[in-house]
Amino acid sequence: MPFLFVDYDQGAGGEKFCARISESPQCEQLLYQKFANGRTKVHDVFEQEFLKPAPKIEIKKSHADLYTVVPTHRYTTLARSLLDHVHSIRIQCPRDKELHQHMIEQQIKKVLLTREPTPEYFFGLLKILSRSAVDKDFVRKVKYNMLTVEIILLSQKIDPTPDAVEQYLNKIRNTKEAEPDQHYDLVVPYEHLIYNPAQVCSALYDTFGIAVTEDRLTSYD
Repeated sequence: MPFLFVDYDQGAGGEKFCARISESPQCEQLLYQKFANGRTKVHDVFEQEFLKPAPKIEIKKSHADLYTVVPTHRYTTLARSLLDHVHSIRIQCPRDKELHQHMIEQQIKKVLLTREPTPEYFFGLLKILSRSAVDKDFVRKVKYNMLTVEIILLSQKIDPTPDAVEQYLNKIRNTKEAEPDQHYDLVVPYEHLIYNPAQVCSALYDTFGIAVTEDRLTSYD
């Protein structure tokens, strides 16, 4: 069966979406963890490599009989170039200004203004940032209880003062990236996940034959 890549931007709840659709009978169920801040972290076959900047991919096989669900940040085309039988979903960023701002605030609340919940995720973050760090010695300055945004700033050789943190967050709030120019088998508007989960369930079934009950997508964010 194909891989099923779920392409989304931070704050769109893509890992939660992956976890919930993977519980359908047509998918290989993902292991995942839920944390107190509302964040869901999934353990996919590529160990979240497709969520990282400049991913380093070890080729894997999909499940013989079920969809293998994989989260990604804008690397669906890369997946198709490396793997056999890739199907895809894009969670489209909201066009509504207020809802877009809501998605950005979810990213800030659940990712940037939190601390990594386990040592495994903490050291994983350091490893990811080291790939593109401006300050190659930033790890020496990092403390375990730092916020993710503070560690990001250190990696960019910026002192993580309150002013620097606020400047970084405001830049994110005021930036709206264009949707990726890639092919997707199904595009799910973020608005439908929030306001019309029944429509999303129908689209999943019509496109992939994946049966997800509406209650699995209710209270999505």
